[in-house]
Amino acid sequence: MTSLSLTGRAWTIGATKETGEAIADSLLRVRQLDPLGEGELLYEFGHDARRFRDFDKAAERIMRAIAAREKIGIFGDYDCDGITSTAILARFLLRRGIQPVMRLPHRLNEGYGLRQAIVEEFRNAGVTLLLTVDTGATAIEPITLALSEGIDVIVLDHHHLMQALPPAFAILHPSLASPPIVPAPCGAGVAWSVVNSIQRESGDAKWDDRETDMALAAIGTIADIVELRGGNRTLAHSGLLALSRLKNGPLALLCMNSGLRPPYSSRDIAFRIAPRINAAGRMADPHIALGALLGDMEAMLSLDALNRERQEVVSAHLELLLPRAEMDDGSVLCFVHEDYSPGVCGLLAGRLCESFGKPVLVGALRDGVCVASLRSIQAFDVTAGLARAADLLITFGGHAMAAGCTFRHAAFDALRERLEADIRACVPPKSLVPRIFADAAIIPDEVTLGLCDSLRALEPFGHGNPEPRFFISNVRLERARRVGSGGKHLQASVRGRKLIGFNLGHLEEFSGKPIDLLCRIGTDNWRGSRAPQLLLDDMRVSAGVTREPACLPL
Repeated sequence: MTSLSLTGRAWTIGATKETGEAIADSLLRVRQLDPLGEGELLYEFGHDARRFRDFDKAAERIMRAIAAREKIGIFGDYDCDGITSTAILARFLLRRGIQPVMRLPHRLNEGYGLRQAIVEEFRNAGVTLLLTVDTGATAIEPITLALSEGIDVIVLDHHHLMQALPPAFAILHPSLASPPIVPAPCGAGVAWSVVNSIQRESGDAKWDDRETDMALAAIGTIADIVELRGGNRTLAHSGLLALSRLKNGPLALLCMNSGLRPPYSSRDIAFRIAPRINAAGRMADPHIALGALLGDMEAMLSLDALNRERQEVVSAHLELLLPRAEMDDGSVLCFVHEDYSPGVCGLLAGRLCESFGKPVLVGALRDGVCVASLRSIQAFDVTAGLARAADLLITFGGHAMAAGCTFRHAAFDALRERLEADIRACVPPKSLVPRIFADAAIIPDEVTLGLCDSLRALEPFGHGNPEPRFFISNVRLERARRVGSGGKHLQASVRGRKLIGFNLGHLEEFSGKPIDLLCRIGTDNWRGSRAPQLLLDDMRVSAGVTREPACLPL
């Protein structure tokens, strides 16, 4: 095995052999993608809800409730996907003169999912039709209670299905579609497809402010890290274009408050927009974000303050956690503490998983019960792992690489040992090293505006379609310096190309030495001029080869 990089990661370089602007065409072929067209709204995008098993039944019930002016409730989730999908459904009903009863769970006080007490709230509010979105597929007892109270429930969800389904009036789920929808949409993708299909069937396929609903669906899709292929990719593409065209309204203001200018990218959503929406549910109440998306300006102004608070809390916890994680030689990292908030556990787990290349559990301890978030690596399905340890858990659920669970603190050591043994049995040791992949080897002279523009054909980037990364060998950093608060970031140039490395300021000491780089390629727009820019992801001491083979040994 080759030595690890200066950040402790193993590198893998893809087999793309083309050079220059031809690299983009090669990557489109390798990833089996079609160029979606710059600045073009697609005629067909997202998913067709008519493929859902119960779509006709659900659509008829929704329209009947609207016609009869029934009281309709919406129950979502506290994350960005749940909030955007709730907003999509609420906007649909509001256009038809129905003021829905909206309810999102409080992450700390209630946790994920529909509960019997919440069903009783809807009953007391006179709700006769309840739409659950981004949740509900496993809520057997609460939906059974709703049925006994005369409430019809329509489930719009994408999470893992259990063997037994709840007794809902209708269940709209990608796994129950014909054929199953792969890759599956997120909750906002399901909500968008249902609203879009109902609108089309009612003869109103281009309703007023449709672009806001498209943008909400794209934000939820990118934020929930579903695979950006198929309908998810086309939905994200058209939704980003729609967002870029909005001149006013809540989403335009949210982008402006985030310091963004159109055209917007998936990176803007992932690192600027989604964290602000999520901050409400992580630090306070998710209804703040929902209100902001539906036009509450006071709520909108609160999102920035909550996001700053979230950043400060995460940084403080990571400062203490990183040294502990470095000393842990196990196959899984597990940390629980009274000081952790359930709202930041997932962020902490994600950062540790990325840094150390191992599955991670971080839990908030309250009254003897841990509410934990887990993040995992490609080689280990963490939700399947939790299922094998279900006897130690109170609740669990999630996806292959992201999950949540609750358990009694007394079971913590046993759970950690169970996960450790499970991972050792399932995952080869070489897969428990942080890894970083590059698509192709290039030389600095090939980093041109033409290459930048040609790579845009692959957008939008995200899970399943990552932003291309490139290997540049045997170069030296010029005019390197540390920038940003506390000198966290690295700024330099490489053969006339500007380079920026976020959170890599400590690598300044290698300035002037032969090094290899792994970079993404972007553009630097400064005072009206536009130039290619290297976005540094990793660095290692060079072996002195000017252009290495396409495939490097590990």
